[in-house]
Amino acid sequence: MKKNNMISILLYLLGIILFLISNYSVVSGSPIHLDYFHRVVLCGAAVCFIGTAPFIYKSKTRVGMGIKFVVAAALIWCILAFGGFVHNSMA
Repeated sequence: MKKNNMISILLYLLGIILFLISNYSVVSGSPIHLDYFHRVVLCGAAVCFIGTAPFIYKSKTRVGMGIKFVVAAALIWCILAFGGFVHNSMA
């Protein structure tokens, strides 16, 4: 496996892990306690890592390029849909 391809996959995984850590802090009884600012920073970093990943490895086909961008867009959409940037305090 090429080095650039491995880096791209690791960026996807790092973004997913950062998002899961930030959402795990909202669950009741979680050992991780993050403020809203920290969650926004983690989710912002996750979006940056996932958004950067398709540009690291240049695919030779249009289908490969399309798949990389669709996967990145779907992951970023999941971060937004599952409340990555939503305030987590009780009213």
